[in-house]
Amino acid sequence: MNRDVISEGGIDGPDSSALIVAAEWLSGIFMAPMSSQQMAQAGATSGQNALRWMGAQLEASAEAETLCRTLDQDDSENLAVHLQRRYTALFEGIFRHRAVLPYESAWKGKDGSTLGGESVVEMKAILRALDLHVSTDCCEPPDHLAIELAALAAALRGGHDTIAADLVRRLKDWVPAFTEALTRQDSDGFYAGAGKLLLALIHEASVALISGESALASVAEQREGESA
Repeated sequence: MNRDVISEGGIDGPDSSALIVAAEWLSGIFMAPMSSQQMAQAGATSGQNALRWMGAQLEASAEAETLCRTLDQDDSENLAVHLQRRYTALFEGIFRHRAVLPYESAWKGKDGSTLGGESVVEMKAILRALDLHVSTDCCEPPDHLAIELAALAAALRGGHDTIAADLVRRLKDWVPAFTEALTRQDSDGFYAGAGKLLLALIHEASVALISGESALASVAEQREGESA
């Protein structure tokens, strides 16, 4: 997909750099528990300013501000311990009935608990198309939310807008149910706030990419009609 053609179509929304930064930030949040050093960086003035910038770019300033307030609630050591416990309880399936599994395949089965399968195979193909692979020290399958977000950032950075649009469609298909469950289990917590920012990212990326694809297709059809 040609970005110049999309720009001529008047697509609104943030530029690709904002989408990349947000996708990478959220990928890090959902990949693993944050260390005290990472918490200190996120809670520093520069880290919070970056978060507020992301929120403004994604039309989600209120969501970003809520996350900033959470980062100010305690010192980095105590907050890291708290969020590490929350991460384990929410995402690692220790308490089955309270777990919010961050895998696409967990939200595709009829009972919402089928892991692996088609989405894993499809994500492996997408990673190959981007010349990416899951690190050998990572035990997560490629349909993990953090890996899908990292792939989205890589596709945007590399100008692979068709692949990026496909990834956004995937995320739109299962992330709303994931974030709804996350909000129920985490209430006003940090990860529920991150889920709201994630929804904003998917929405803005959808406007910029998927709507852009439709605009490009319309331009192509119009040109075909003119040449007929």
